[in-house]
Amino acid sequence: MVPSLAASAKMHLAAAILEVLLVSGTLSAVEVKVPGSSSAGFPAETLEADDQCLSGSCGSAFIQTHGLALRSDGANSGSGSRRKIAKVPPPTSDDMYAWLQKSHPGQWGDVIDAGTGPRSLLWLASCPLSSITAVTANESSKASTLVETKQYLDLSRDKVVVGQWQDSEFLRGRQFDTVVADWLLGAVEFFAPHYQVSLIRRLHKLVKPGGWLLFDGREPDDLKARNGTGVQMMLEIDTLRDAASILSQRRPYREIPQWWVEEQLTTLGFKIHKTHQNPIWLTTEYVQSQLEWAGDEIKLVKDDTLRSGLEKRLEAMKSHATSTMSEWKGKGYGKIYGIIANLA
Repeated sequence: MVPSLAASAKMHLAAAILEVLLVSGTLSAVEVKVPGSSSAGFPAETLEADDQCLSGSCGSAFIQTHGLALRSDGANSGSGSRRKIAKVPPPTSDDMYAWLQKSHPGQWGDVIDAGTGPRSLLWLASCPLSSITAVTANESSKASTLVETKQYLDLSRDKVVVGQWQDSEFLRGRQFDTVVADWLLGAVEFFAPHYQVSLIRRLHKLVKPGGWLLFDGREPDDLKARNGTGVQMMLEIDTLRDAASILSQRRPYREIPQWWVEEQLTTLGFKIHKTHQNPIWLTTEYVQSQLEWAGDEIKLVKDDTLRSGLEKRLEAMKSHATSTMSEWKGKGYGKIYGIIANLA
């Protein structure tokens, strides 16, 4: 298809801007492709930023273009800076991460991952941001996270730090353009019981005025749901795991509903920009991981009789999962929700 005159002008403007950046040394060499010329395919989304450039200076604001990053030679540009990384991160395969990345409407800037792990840090390393501060609870988690992600980070800008949000002095006074809370609230009950409201307040203090909070989590199980083999099977696995946690005198994770999170955020002055929900798709890997988690909790039950009974129940559930795989594989279970909120 031959592009329209307006589209063609935009495309050539994009190419001209990138050429200026290359000459000035602002940007490492990238391959510029303009539809309708001797090259093929320039991302259509990048052309929406040209109005900003016509009225003022251009540069990384143009390159970022609605969450898209142009990466080449191990460089990830965004929010006014270039991060130097040894290896370009792969694009995320996680539906919720992809939605958050696509839907973030502002500059990513300096980002904090308030409860990091290899998955979220690898995803963030692919986003058009200036720096990452990734928070984990202990040194062993920091070490294991870095083993999996170090090659995708710019360690002159990106940091993995150890701290507890219950510590009022931890990162005191620090603020960020984008705050990411990835499945963080559901884990609070295990690590810091009854701290959900306080954690939301800590996250609020981390966001710069005008900044963004990217939040995702899982809706609590509906204990009355019986619509399908997979739903019922997962309810039984989840409740067995939680029962074992309580019997070993540990606190189970406690998922928090989307309505509660939105209510807390609006009370603190956030404006909800956009929300989204995905089902949890049941795969053999996911079901196996949940069975293994339940097994780990059962091992911690001290009473021999109780532990033996729980182990027998777990084995029966493993057999059931195998025999009914054709009924639940690929089906949805529960809901994951995402929230993008702006601190006006």
